[in-house]
Amino acid sequence: MLYFAYGANLNLAGMRRRCPNAVPRVPAQLHGYRLTFRRVADIVPHAPGVVLGALYDITPACERALDVFEGVPREYRKSIVQVETDNGTLEAMAYIMNPAPFAPPEIGYFGIISRGYRDWGLDASALRRARLAALHEKNPV
Repeated sequence: MLYFAYGANLNLAGMRRRCPNAVPRVPAQLHGYRLTFRRVADIVPHAPGVVLGALYDITPACERALDVFEGVPREYRKSIVQVETDNGTLEAMAYIMNPAPFAPPEIGYFGIISRGYRDWGLDASALRRARLAALHEKNPV
């Protein structure tokens, strides 16, 4: 199964610890969404948006480990998304957070994701913009 990572699991060292059998593949883009933070990374539908990330081939054991790490079904749910790569459009599983208040990430967590952006050669300006935007997100009253 292909897995689309856009947050902490972009960090290759962390992903190796959680899922030693996962195979890093290629950077990917998820169109029609934007990156946001609810203290942790999340993606939300946004027509003109693009989320940068990467694809891994994962085993069923990797998926179970990721489910635990992501807090399925309490915190995150799984969704099938279409991502763009240099090799065309591919279908992948992604984790989307259940409703929670928007809030910026803690600096240590943000550093883990920043390292993942460097690992994959992704433009970190998108990550920084998402962090700043989370400071101004409107939470439901």
